[in-house]
Amino acid sequence: MSDRPPTDTTVGSTGDGTGGGTGDARRPVAGATDARTRPAPDEVRATARLVVDVVHAAARPGHSDAPAGSIHGGAGGATPLSPQAVRAAVHVYEHGRASIGGVAGGIGVSVGWASRLVEELEARGYVVRERDPADRRVVWVRLSEGAIADVEGAYRWRDDAVARALAGLSADERAAVRRFMGALVEELTPDAD
Repeated sequence: MSDRPPTDTTVGSTGDGTGGGTGDARRPVAGATDARTRPAPDEVRATARLVVDVVHAAARPGHSDAPAGSIHGGAGGATPLSPQAVRAAVHVYEHGRASIGGVAGGIGVSVGWASRLVEELEARGYVVRERDPADRRVVWVRLSEGAIADVEGAYRWRDDAVARALAGLSADERAAVRRFMGALVEELTPDAD
């Protein structure tokens, strides 16, 4: 038996495990964890740094194993697309077509910035703009035919990189990685209130 007092992480708890207090309902406090599973601050910082490193590594242009000419690799010495433009292209790919406002909302940037990203993609031949025949004020963005294969190649590159990273882990470890990544996305996603 532990000599540590019980930890109660519910609203209205006095912290003594009895559940007493002034809360109106016994519900978990957001972000609260049992003291036995709460990571140390240095572990949190090291993990957060690795998350940032993963994001930067995935967005970094010029991957040596990315398909030639891909959105990550750049064609024949061409400057690769910016990471934000890659995100915009992937968003359009995932939705088939999108308005500028849809791109902005989908990747978390302003409409003005999304417009600049679409201009970058259009100048490089990745997207085509089309007016909506039913409402000429609406402009749809879709990937060009050549860009579809390019984005699909980037997905294959990403999936292959993830497969290589997961290869040495057991099924339980892979499940723990997915749980962690899912929980992190949930924690970092603003409430839609």
